[in-house]
Amino acid sequence: MTELALGIIDAQRGFMPSETGESPDQAGFGELPVADGRQIIAPLNRLVAVYSTPDRHIFTTQDWHPRDTAHFSEQPDYRTTWPVHCVANSPGAELHPKLVVPAKTARFIKGVEPLVRGEDDTSYSGYFSHDRQTGTSLPEWLADYNIGHVLLGGLTLDYCVGKTALDLRHRIGVEVTVALDTTRGIDPQSTTAMLEAFKASGVQLTTTDEWMHTLSEA
Repeated sequence: MTELALGIIDAQRGFMPSETGESPDQAGFGELPVADGRQIIAPLNRLVAVYSTPDRHIFTTQDWHPRDTAHFSEQPDYRTTWPVHCVANSPGAELHPKLVVPAKTARFIKGVEPLVRGEDDTSYSGYFSHDRQTGTSLPEWLADYNIGHVLLGGLTLDYCVGKTALDLRHRIGVEVTVALDTTRGIDPQSTTAMLEAFKASGVQLTTTDEWMHTLSEA
């Protein structure tokens, strides 16, 4: 019998809008803000609570960019180049402080390469992430725990969440579901395109309430 995992993709300070007064420590917020990005934290925490059991698993990914890389540009095109964000060991690379991260959570980093060309970037997909301490890749970890289904949320739907979902589905054949209330997109056009790609690839869609009901009946 295969096991279940919750994957939280790039729920980092750098992708969260700055909102004065909401948090006493705003360091790192707003580097590359996603509209309504903070609204994913509450539903993610609900899912963390139901995945914090011995027979279920949780992992996170984080962008962990070098400061000097072609991923960044002073004149970004917002397709292959971006403003500086989530630099390794900076506040912006940290997970949102209100996200619950249990001790058993596996934590993966990606985007560590100092790129010469933005087109060569693999940081958009958690498939290419690895455990900072052990070097274990995300696909290796999924195989080690016999995980056959991954529920995904995080940022952003049209880039890192979506590309992770498609890679896990296409490259290693695990079942993937995306909880739409736990993610947000950057651009309406690319978000629509990603949802069409999900449909063509067999990536399923759900909400936190729907998925918790499904788990309760399993």
